[in-house]
Amino acid sequence: MKAALTALALVFIPACDAATEADVATPPEGLASAATPILPTVAEMAAPPAPGGIGCSPKEAPIFACNLTNGKRVAVCSGGGRSAQYRYGSTIRELAIDGGEFGYQMYSGGGEGQIVFVNQGYRYVVFSRVVRTNFAPGEPNYPAVTDGVIVLRGDKFVGMQLCDDPAALPVQLDAASAVWERQDDLFTGETERADR
Repeated sequence: MKAALTALALVFIPACDAATEADVATPPEGLASAATPILPTVAEMAAPPAPGGIGCSPKEAPIFACNLTNGKRVAVCSGGGRSAQYRYGSTIRELAIDGGEFGYQMYSGGGEGQIVFVNQGYRYVVFSRVVRTNFAPGEPNYPAVTDGVIVLRGDKFVGMQLCDDPAALPVQLDAASAVWERQDDLFTGETERADR
């Protein structure tokens, strides 16, 4: 079982205020891709990014980082204070969002952390969940660990990408708590889609 919950991540979705209902119903290109990403080593994950890169610099606190199933990379980094930055892209940043809010909930045999970033009417919800999968008395609970990001427009589900990265930096709950005050009312149950 991972030491902490994994991935608070976000995906790039071109967002505009004039999006129609049809735009929301069909995820943008690449959101449902099953391409296999090239996985970096742990040393590469900790390396400082090139200017405009996706990772955290040595002066920033890493809160989360992983490669997604669509071949992109996501990182949440804090330079101090009560804000962090969500970064998404391949070799260069395609999306960077400042701010964020953090929530955490305990489950029977697990729990989930979520970090929400808002951009032009879209909510990017980076999540890490540990869910118990066996309730037979006297047997282990066989936890399922899932990390990724979902995108919502209002309360409507738009899409999801999961982390596919054995070297992922799981959501660092202590680092997230140092940046944000816990806001459990922002929680969304849409992350249950990752359990299917």
